[in-house]
Amino acid sequence: MPTYVSLIKFTQHGLQTMKDKGIERAEMVKKNAQTLGGKLVQAYYCLGEYDVVAIWDFPDNKTAMKAAVMNASMGHIQITTMPAVNRDEWKILLQETMGKKK
Repeated sequence: MPTYVSLIKFTQHGLQTMKDKGIERAEMVKKNAQTLGGKLVQAYYCLGEYDVVAIWDFPDNKTAMKAAVMNASMGHIQITTMPAVNRDEWKILLQETMGKKK
């Protein structure tokens, strides 16, 4: 299944309600993906510009977009989701594109 990376920022509402609803919403985000056939591979909570970096598996771009919209519509996050390929896949793509052998 294709891999996606989401860069997530908490909204002001998300921060203000973190104590009471933070864990519940995190579980809902995961469940929203599952209902669409996706899977949360891992979530990393961060310091800096983004609050969370999430790694997902989704069947396709449309499904990833649906999950992003569902999760952002809860009002507690802003989310940017991008398709990603791992290093081995990247090497194959590069070899195919540039016509070079291993």
